Amino acid sequence: MPGREADDPRTDTPDTHPVGPTLTTVGAVCAIGTVIAFVVGIAFMASSGVQVLIPPTGKDGLDWIRDVDEAGGTFFTGAWLLILGGVLGIPALLGFYEALRRVGSWLILAPILSAVGLTLVTISHLIPIAMAYELVPGYTAAETATKASLATTADTFAVLALVINYAGDVVLWGVAVPMYAIAVLKTSVLPRWIGWLGIGVGVFAGLGDALSPASSVIEGVTFIGFVAFFVWTAAMGVALLRRRSQAAPPRSIATPVP
Repeated sequence: MPGREADDPRTDTPDTHPVGPTLTTVGAVCAIGTVIAFVVGIAFMASSGVQVLIPPTGKDGLDWIRDVDEAGGTFFTGAWLLILGGVLGIPALLGFYEALRRVGSWLILAPILSAVGLTLVTISHLIPIAMAYELVPGYTAAETATKASLATTADTFAVLALVINYAGDVVLWGVAVPMYAIAVLKTSVLPRWIGWLGIGVGVFAGLGDALSPASSVIEGVTFIGFVAFFVWTAAMGVALLRRRSQAAPPRSIATPVP
């Protein structure tokens, strides 16, 4: 029918290009932004004297409360940067799907599971931020008799955050990232070493995190996967941006009409 050719992608001419950045480009930029936000956020938190965002329980949890109380705004700056990194990660992984979806319809599960995993991780990070705003100053100013009750409340929130974080990490690192890695290995879109790196994330971070409750040794190995995940994310973003710049056709100079 007349007029339908414009809606059929098979009839697009080589000179027709989408207006604005593509989803893949946005995802690649967000991937790099995710890594930057996490690295800078962790640096801010470490410089404030707080080593972890999610507090431990018991005596170590009370030390976390003291450290956060003394840290001030530097801790909150780092903590909110981690939240920003988690939010940016969702469009990043959606952009990865856009670039790799030719591998098959099964890959649609990867961005869905990624969004679920990152949402859980972000919630687990918001809980200690809320604790830092309300529970920490309340505990510091409380009488001795009240502190025992507040310490129990702090332990409860800490365990809740740890459980939610555990679930999110297993879904993201153990399921979603390996799916992207397999897609990279099955296509020629990106270098194969990025795919193998993603497999390593699934083994060390995903499987390691899932088995970490069984052994403290396994829990220590997950740090390798944690670092590998951010290297993989940055590598995906950079590789997709380089692929876009190499694939971009040269701009033609219009011939003036006499």
